[in-house]
Amino acid sequence: MSRGIQNWTEDLIARRIREGYGDGEGPNYKPWCSTATFSSRGRVHRVYSERFGRTMELVSDVEWNTFVLFEWCRSVKQLYESFPLPRENTLEVAAALGIKHPFYPKTNIPAVITVDMVAVMEIAGETRYVAYDCKRTEDAENERAMEKLQIARTYLAGCDIAHHLVFHSALPIQKVRNIEYFRQAIWKPGQIDPTREILREVADLMTYELAGSSRTISLADYCAAFEQRHGLTPGLGLRVARILLWEQTLRCDLDTPRLESAPLSSFVCERSPLPRASGL
Repeated sequence: MSRGIQNWTEDLIARRIREGYGDGEGPNYKPWCSTATFSSRGRVHRVYSERFGRTMELVSDVEWNTFVLFEWCRSVKQLYESFPLPRENTLEVAAALGIKHPFYPKTNIPAVITVDMVAVMEIAGETRYVAYDCKRTEDAENERAMEKLQIARTYLAGCDIAHHLVFHSALPIQKVRNIEYFRQAIWKPGQIDPTREILREVADLMTYELAGSSRTISLADYCAAFEQRHGLTPGLGLRVARILLWEQTLRCDLDTPRLESAPLSSFVCERSPLPRASGL
């Protein structure tokens, strides 16, 4: 069964605008298309982000991998996916470029062109908006897809917003997988056992223990010994270490595979964790 909106009409577009799709700031942002309304060739990901304060709607693996990197990057203050550009402007840009504006399939209705992600970034003390489109490398051979991106890029340039293409083949996948591994450990809303407070207490204890440590045992062996010393449930120590890595209280080379097997001496622990909003 096909997924997504199949019959786009001007009435539907007007209604979605009235309902706030593609509008709002911060946690109140509502993407133009969601995983339920957007047809995608890849897997979809619908995930809550505590950093950005809402559920993210990501319609491909390339978007997911890019999101993981942006959520990790502390200079990214907010992220807006499926960000729509005003049609009246993209129609003018397309005409000026001599490019046929995209239309919805089997209609004469100009499509709402969206940018996969717009990041709000803190750069050299200034807040900047930077746009990204996340594609597979083979999409570069699709002339119509590239023309659509040219329309978006030209419009954004007029708004003083830089536009970048992110190709899946250029993403640092080992780094992405490690960040995913950390992310999976953080406390999730509604979780009862262990509570957020218990995780915080254990994380603070481990931070105190690790500060200044230069042991040569692996991270996994240290965590197992940590559990035994403090009478903790098996597995809790490694989970807390992953939380500290997510918070960036514990730092390491993110290009290292199987980090739990890496020697403890390859990790650096900061005594002062980052603000809790970006961690647990």
